[in-house]
Amino acid sequence: MLNHIKQSEYAGYLNLELSIDTSTSFSSIALSNKGKVIEELTWDAKRNHSVELSPAIWSIMDQAKLKPSNLKSVFIAKGPGGFSSLRVGMSFAKAMSLTLRIPLVSIGTLDIEINPYVPDKMPVFAMIKASAKSVYSINNLDGGNSVKVMNVDEIINKTTSQTIFCGEAMSVIGTELVSKLGNLAIVKEYNPPTRKASILAALAYEKFMEFGGEDIDKLEPVYISGAQYESATRQMKSKVKNQ
Repeated sequence: MLNHIKQSEYAGYLNLELSIDTSTSFSSIALSNKGKVIEELTWDAKRNHSVELSPAIWSIMDQAKLKPSNLKSVFIAKGPGGFSSLRVGMSFAKAMSLTLRIPLVSIGTLDIEINPYVPDKMPVFAMIKASAKSVYSINNLDGGNSVKVMNVDEIINKTTSQTIFCGEAMSVIGTELVSKLGNLAIVKEYNPPTRKASILAALAYEKFMEFGGEDIDKLEPVYISGAQYESATRQMKSKVKNQ
């Protein structure tokens, strides 16, 4: 059900935005007006982002009786995230921005994860799985400005007071954190999806109002390192070398 706004009224809004988050297997998209969501869809795309993203976007636009020409900006989650999944979302967002000549604004995936729990009086750590033994993490203690790679032991050693832990990595390490930290660990949402495109929309609109759109040529996703990423990097370097 659409959020208390008649479908026929959507096209009359002057600041309609499309938000896209394909950082991990769990994808989320939203239509919003000035950062306030009017339609949202979240699903487990597994590894089918390239097949499922476009139909999902056209579906929610059809439900709202909107056309691409109604959009005034595009918002994208830039990672950290999976190589293939992030690339699909970023490529689609850039194509929409270039084709429609509308601004593109990016937000870090961990910023989306941590946002529902800040500001808070206690420390908050948002995490996404980086490898079998490590996570990408940001926290509210340093303003969320520094993405770090940490393993579980490092997290435990740094936790000296009651702390909120959130993000998709909780499905992997949440139980262990509680087991080893006891009451010091407050784990939010063990099971994904843990991100919503509505949060992306709100953060990106705020950023857009302050800084405007971004340079598409300079905007790149932040990939989670891994075999797939390293293989693709070697192939790209080889192509450049042979040109």
